[in-house]
Amino acid sequence: MKHLIFGAGGFLGSTLMKHLQQAGEEVYAVRRTPRDGAYAVDITQPKAFKDIGVLPDVIMNCASALPDPAQGFSSPDDLRRLYEANVIGGANIMNWAAANGVKKVINCSTLVVVGKPWPVPLKETASTYPMGNHVGYSASKLAQEVVMSSVAAQHNIEVLHLRISALYGPGMKEGGILTKLLKQAQHKEKISLTNGNKVSFDFLHVEDAARAICHIARMRSWPDKIINLASGEEVSLLALAESLCELTGNPIENILNTDEAVSASRAVVDTTLLEKYLAGSNISTRPFTEKVKSMVFPT
Repeated sequence: MKHLIFGAGGFLGSTLMKHLQQAGEEVYAVRRTPRDGAYAVDITQPKAFKDIGVLPDVIMNCASALPDPAQGFSSPDDLRRLYEANVIGGANIMNWAAANGVKKVINCSTLVVVGKPWPVPLKETASTYPMGNHVGYSASKLAQEVVMSSVAAQHNIEVLHLRISALYGPGMKEGGILTKLLKQAQHKEKISLTNGNKVSFDFLHVEDAARAICHIARMRSWPDKIINLASGEEVSLLALAESLCELTGNPIENILNTDEAVSASRAVVDTTLLEKYLAGSNISTRPFTEKVKSMVFPT
């Protein structure tokens, strides 16, 4: 089976490449820049796809423009960047698949296409109306899903959108809450939290995500069009800080938490559908307190 991964140089894409290669699968990489035999393609430019010299059985789209914390959500330049990569890039991938007879596409989307606070539990059928500081990114990923599905329906392509929760693991980029708290814990600093008992996350280790995607890619068909790809484990902000302090030897007393009189923002992700797809595969997600050790003690 031939696999073609767009965004193979990224955090998820490179991990997915590794797992497919270790499994003996035939896998090809697409990156923005030429490296290690990968096809160099700017997915925002349809003509760039002519350089791809393989016809895969399944395409995996891990290419994505991510939100820039330094930019406001209404910045025209940043919105253009997000939509060019995520929406136009997604459409170009689907159009290339249609032109070359590729009938299966996995698109790596995100759970933040659903506006927060999330319903409890968060199901695939939740209303998708993103809001907040990263609305440009969230809306571009929702538009990506809609556009790619529309092209798929027109050309009889099977597309599956995996809405992925908060990915983490060694090699991840800094900037999120996990890397921020980890750095503070490692430096034995005081950690000030707001609403540590009211805010929670679903952290998914990148290795677990890659294993799940590899398994799903090999399936003959996908009866569903959207699957939540998450751990199914809710971790509060306070519990996250406590776990990192315990692993790094930072005294728990260094954590200062204040819970305000606001509504909770919880991540309780329903993974029932995912579990059906993984049934019999021996693929499961280990508890967060065990997996997060890979961030503190990378192998």
